[in-house]
Amino acid sequence: MRQAELRIDSVHDRAVIISPRRSNRPHDVAETTTAIHPPECPFCPQALKKLPAIYHLGRGERAIQVIKNSFPAVSLNNPRAYGYQEVIIETPKHDLELGELPVAQLDRLLKVYQHRTLAIGRLKKIEYILIFKNHGGKAGASLIHAHSQIFATGFVPPHIILKLKNVRAYKIEHGACYYCDTLKKEGRSPRKILTNRYVTAFAPYASSYPYEAWLMPNRHLDNLTRLNPTERQAFAQALHKILKKLNSIRVSYNFYLHQTLTDKDEHFYLRISPREQTWGGVEVGSRLIINSVAPEDAARFYRSK
Repeated sequence: MRQAELRIDSVHDRAVIISPRRSNRPHDVAETTTAIHPPECPFCPQALKKLPAIYHLGRGERAIQVIKNSFPAVSLNNPRAYGYQEVIIETPKHDLELGELPVAQLDRLLKVYQHRTLAIGRLKKIEYILIFKNHGGKAGASLIHAHSQIFATGFVPPHIILKLKNVRAYKIEHGACYYCDTLKKEGRSPRKILTNRYVTAFAPYASSYPYEAWLMPNRHLDNLTRLNPTERQAFAQALHKILKKLNSIRVSYNFYLHQTLTDKDEHFYLRISPREQTWGGVEVGSRLIINSVAPEDAARFYRSK
């Protein structure tokens, strides 16, 4: 049994105790992981006929449709909470999960993300774009039908500002991009999930969540739109592999990527955060995270057939 170990990620201001023994704790609290399944799904084709599509790609079973978020937290008409939100319906099939879709559909989804990033980036005063997905009840999903979202604001969240500051400080000290150096290190570590000419996936050294994975382009690219078609397809293949493995253990997850429009030297990455482990008083009170699955073991799981 691996011993508990404190790991620090100073760039992301994160302290994690990797403690595999915690996974053996007894549990007697009921857990709810099933998302709400309304009788009339608002994301199924019949309901979508009533909503104007902002953008769509593909036809029939390959269709991906973008609509406005009906319950936005931010608005272009609200200077006190300025921003913009969209919902992306990933498939017309109600009961298919993203990890069950073919690689070609994930590639189309990434292409839609690229298109919407460019379009939203042209909106006045928008500085930050978050693309994210909630899958499963523990990850905050309220509807089963496969969808992801875009959340754009006129300000950059404070923790992203801190991260960018730390990345700039790293570059001044080491003369290199923190994430490019991370790719070199993780690409030959036991935390590597996969690597090829275009992308690398790995379980980060100080993972916050059991089975957390990061997916990065090998080229230094500041946002998703700069992936060329070959890189985008490689990105889709890697994402498909990871999501398929998560589906095999029926775990809720979030994935997300940050894009800061005011920082052109950023190295973007997609973070996949499984949400089976619920944070308790230690994590919420001290911000010290306890992770019950070592990243090395998580990477071994993803590499397995």
